[in-house]
Parts: sequence; structure tokens; C-alpha cells
Amino acid sequence: MVEFSTCYGQGVMPAGFDPSEWELVSNVRDPWGQIPFTDGGRFLPERARQYKERLLAQAREGDPVSRRHHYVPKTYLRAWSFDGRRVWALDTVRHTVRPLGLADVCVTENFYRVVGADGQEHNRVESLFGVVDAELRRVQTLFNRLEDPDELEFDDLIALGVTMAMQRQRTAQQRRLRLQQDAWLVAQQPDRFTSIDDPEQPLRVAGIHTELMFTDMWRSADVFTGRQLEIWHDPEGRFTTCDAPVFAPFRRRVRPDLNSTPYIIWPISPHRVIALSNDFTGDKAVIRPATSQMRTLVRTGVEQGRERMIFASAEHRQDLPERRHFRRRTQSRLRCSHRAPDGRPLRPPGCCVEIRETFADRPDVVLCDKPDHLPAPRMYAHT
Repeated sequence: MVEFSTCYGQGVMPAGFDPSEWELVSNVRDPWGQIPFTDGGRFLPERARQYKERLLAQAREGDPVSRRHHYVPKTYLRAWSFDGRRVWALDTVRHTVRPLGLADVCVTENFYRVVGADGQEHNRVESLFGVVDAELRRVQTLFNRLEDPDELEFDDLIALGVTMAMQRQRTAQQRRLRLQQDAWLVAQQPDRFTSIDDPEQPLRVAGIHTELMFTDMWRSADVFTGRQLEIWHDPEGRFTTCDAPVFAPFRRRVRPDLNSTPYIIWPISPHRVIALSNDFTGDKAVIRPATSQMRTLVRTGVEQGRERMIFASAEHRQDLPERRHFRRRTQSRLRCSHRAPDGRPLRPPGCCVEIRETFADRPDVVLCDKPDHLPAPRMYAHT
């Protein structure tokens, strides 16, 4: 994810870009017969419309009893379970490998509890995720069993995109990163920004987090569906996963943005990984035997991208790096750029602060000496 938080300067210089200078560099067959783009949810195929309607209907239901909210669903982790109830897990904080109940991992009390428009606290967002998790289970099963990619329908591609987008955004890691970025923004312009991290409103951060997820779900999905679908298959079942299971692998400790990254990865079982690439083949999907390079990319991505927990099948639990000291994980990285978010150059001394994700032991903030940049020590409370 790349976000441009604040731009400083007097204006933007014309880029001088002429669309007539475009050059056709490749021509690839469209296997779907239509553009895999919903325009932020404006144009949805039939099954996606039904999915949206189920979400809207569920939002009108009563407050659920459950207070234990999973940010990685049990149904997803069950693909790594050895008995349908437990999964082998490496806790990278405690340095322990042991079987844990699916009900007891990637779960937080009232993680999605929010304050409604009427001012009353409720857990109805957890009911919405019941719909999301049911669709995830369908998509995960479909692609784990897929043998003939030509059997895929356009609806399946859109369902995959929105499922991956929602799983990527709903995690504890994404909430922590939002708190880091919030701390920096509030430090720069305290009169303009109200912190989402308010002790007097403890549910504010959950409200902002979940609202952004559901309002941006289709726009986020469009990023995923515009890529080539690859399925990497390992007959020996050596793929692992983690508590942040949808990721773009780091490159030299910096996570590329979702448009430029070579792959967006989602392990769906010990035997299969969804890999969305920029290498278009003209096929609906390409099923590839997993090479050692592919397995290394997934393993490294899982180990570096995890928030805390890593999961493996029972047959390969010995491959979990129990003795490794995990001192680094995903953090916010801030750098000054002399270009605006759309790529146009800024007039000196203007600059734009670019926020990316990095693999480090704390937020990585290196900015220019412009007096507008103020220190944000509260960022480090969310390391």
C-alpha cells in the first residue's frame, strides 16, 4: 500500500504528458470477455450483486452475541488443520511451536465493536464478516479444487478479488499501521486531524478501520482483478501462512505498491497459493508446479509479513523456524518525494511525504529538513 499523506509547496508543474505518445508494447487476449473492473462497485456481475445484497441485509440484523472476533477466519486456517479443530502455530513473540485451537488464534475481544449512528455500541460488523467469511470459504474451496481454469467464470474472478482485498485490510497488522500513520498526521497538523487513537473513545479506531474496509472494498478489489491469476501447486504441501495472509513480498525490505509489485500472494492451503502477477498470458488462470524459487518467495513473504503467528501443516511443522529471533516486522516508512501522488513534479521547495511499508524493528522516518516536518513520537507506541 502506498499513501501520500501531506504535500508541501506552492503548486504542481505541468507534466507535459501527451497521450498521443503512447506506444503499444504488447497485445494479450482477454480470456474473460469483459473488463475485470467494477469501477468501485458501480458495475457488478450477478453473484457480486447478490453478495453485496447479503451484506446490506445482514447490516440490518440484530446485535450478535459473539464478542470474540477473528481477523483471520477459522474457516481459512482450517486448510492447515490436522484435525479440523487445531493448527500447528509458531508464536514469533514467545518462540514456541505448538498446536493451537482455531478458535483461539487471530482473535481479539471486540475487535470489530463500533459505535453506531445512534450512539450505541454494537457488534453487527462481526455479522457482516460472517457473510465475508462464507464467501471466503467458497472461493478458497473453489481454487483449491480447480483443475481446469477454463471452468472459471467472470464472477469467480471478482469474488477472488474482493475476498483477497477484504482479508488484506481486516488484520491486526493493518490496524497497527493505521495507528502509526495517524500519529504522524496528527503531529503534523493537530488542528486539522483528530486522532483515531482516543482513550475517551476506545472504539473509534475500530469504527474508522471497519468503515474504510467496507466503503473501499470494491475499489480495492479492482486492483486485484486487473492482474494475471496464477495458482502455484505444491503436491508435498509445504506452503505456510500467517496472520497477515495476503501480501506483496518485500523487495530490499520495502513493500512495493500493489500496482508495481511482481506478485500479490495469498496461500489458500499447504498445497496451493494464489499469486496475482503482472505477467499476462491471455489465460483465465495458469496452474504452475511450485518451484523452489516460488516456495522461497512464499516462505520469506510469510515470515517477514506476519504480525505474530505463522502456521504450517502437521506434516511440515518441523519447518517452522522456532529458533529464529523475529525482531522485525511490517512498519510504516516515510520519505520525502519531489513528485505529487500522480507523478507530476513539485515546484521547489515543495515536497510530498510518501508512506510505504517496510520490514524493520520500528517505524522508519527519514524526511528532509523542511520545518513543516514535526516529530511524531507516538508512532513508536505502535511498533
